[in-house]
Amino acid sequence: MPIPAEPNYFSAQVSDARRFYLELNPGRRGVRRQITVTSGGWERCRSDYEIHRSGFACPIIEFVARGSGTLTLGERQYELRPGAVFVYGPETRHRIKTSPELAMKKYFVAFEGGDELLRECQILPGTVLQTMHPEQIQQVFDDLIAHGLSDHAHRSRMCQIALQYLVMKIADDAVVHGPSDTAATATYQRCRQFIEENYLSVQSLSEVAAGCHLDRAYLCRLFKRFRRQTPFQYLQNLKMNRAVELLQNGGRSVKQAAQELGFGDPYNFSRTFKRIFGISPQQMLKPEE
Repeated sequence: MPIPAEPNYFSAQVSDARRFYLELNPGRRGVRRQITVTSGGWERCRSDYEIHRSGFACPIIEFVARGSGTLTLGERQYELRPGAVFVYGPETRHRIKTSPELAMKKYFVAFEGGDELLRECQILPGTVLQTMHPEQIQQVFDDLIAHGLSDHAHRSRMCQIALQYLVMKIADDAVVHGPSDTAATATYQRCRQFIEENYLSVQSLSEVAAGCHLDRAYLCRLFKRFRRQTPFQYLQNLKMNRAVELLQNGGRSVKQAAQELGFGDPYNFSRTFKRIFGISPQQMLKPEE
């Protein structure tokens, strides 16, 4: 049986690539509600790499792992650097050009459907973001490619699940791209790191703000902008995730876990735990053998 030709939209201006395809003609089946992967992979651009399109048959997410370049969406130009994520689609005029001195290695995934997920995660065509932990995004892409290249009977379904996770991971990790956002992004990253390193000892929004040397209101605006939750919610989520570990594997009682996480009132601890996880902390305790 002859091997079908690769999709003609795969660029020839690459020095190396690892790509897969599940659908040779994206868009031919009409509008799909459920997100479905059509192709994906990574490409190492040649020094002359330049793509100029008026649009594409289906949405594509691209991620820059190495090198640098420029991206033009409509009339706006962006500088691409490692960690950049951008999305385009049928009505997104775009031009992608690598830097000849630092040619890009970039990942991509083409897909159909999933409008509701893209809207929820604010990653619609025309979006340009900068990820804060690009190595984590690259790992998800590598997993997606491995699924796409496998001979598993359910590889399409596995790619679909990996793509859903990728979209949500990007939404959780990325911030708005642009030089004007550099200072705010750095401040947000510093505050997030402070919470991650001190969540066991700090108890309130005021303590977080003091530790970050920021006004409470500005701290909340930063988190609303970059994480879509308050810094106090982020603090409590970290505490409750640690609570699960203490209750399930740490041999702690509910009262002990509450004290270790800085809750003076075990009832308040239990109420917070149930609000986040939907069950009481008592239900997480291992039964005595």
